[in-house]
Amino acid sequence: MISHRKSLRSRYVVATLLLVAVTLVALDTRSGGGGITGQLRNAVSDVVSPIQSATRDVLAPVGDFLAGAVDYGTVSKENQRLRDQVAAMSDAAAQAAAAEQEAAAVLKEQGLKFVGSIPTRTVQVVERSSSNFASNLTVNKGTSQGIAAGEPVVAAGGLVGMIESAGTKTSTVRLLSDPSFSVGLSLPGGNIGSASGQGLGRPLGVTVDTTSLKAPAVKVGDVLYTSGLSLETFPKGIPVGKVSSVSAVPGSLEPHITLTPLVDVAQFSYLEVMLWSPP
Repeated sequence: MISHRKSLRSRYVVATLLLVAVTLVALDTRSGGGGITGQLRNAVSDVVSPIQSATRDVLAPVGDFLAGAVDYGTVSKENQRLRDQVAAMSDAAAQAAAAEQEAAAVLKEQGLKFVGSIPTRTVQVVERSSSNFASNLTVNKGTSQGIAAGEPVVAAGGLVGMIESAGTKTSTVRLLSDPSFSVGLSLPGGNIGSASGQGLGRPLGVTVDTTSLKAPAVKVGDVLYTSGLSLETFPKGIPVGKVSSVSAVPGSLEPHITLTPLVDVAQFSYLEVMLWSPP
């Protein structure tokens, strides 16, 4: 009973103070804010302000909660969407790494014995040239992974081309078929020569460089390899291509020889870069 009376008395005091505040505001408006009403207004304000502040502190969290409740569903959905994207990216990166490791293992098992002790780096083809003239492609690794311009690029079977240029994270590979590509060859009988690109879908042309020796006895189906001589840009023993034609040239002791590259690049998504440069 006593507690109930105290509660009623507190409410009465608060109501009285609020009424006084409203009255003073009305008087202050009429008097322009000066004189005794101004002093009274300030005094009442000192008493009422803590009540206003306390009310604001109590009600503010309620307002924040109500506002937050409206946006919670949208924020929650957005957070879930971002988490799903991160998870998908992590899964994709893990799958790519696993595929790259598997590709490297398959390449080495299927015919990269010619690499020997030279270290290699597995790369993935990310873009192929759509031009009938340019014979190049882009791979997904560059200087930050230890790749440099001029390094040989191979796949199961033999030579693919060379790193033409290396950026930080990607590199451009110039293919055997490019007309500007040339590689030194070992030929039968101690002869040496070179194979040059003739354009996409065309065999490599072979030039015999040792005219003082007996013409090389090559036949269709023979596999020719890089010579690896001191001024060559490729190490010795990389399979380049299979002889597709041998024909006599009128007025010349050297035959006309063409090679079909051993590697069909269109069939490969992963290649190996030999981390090798001429000594």
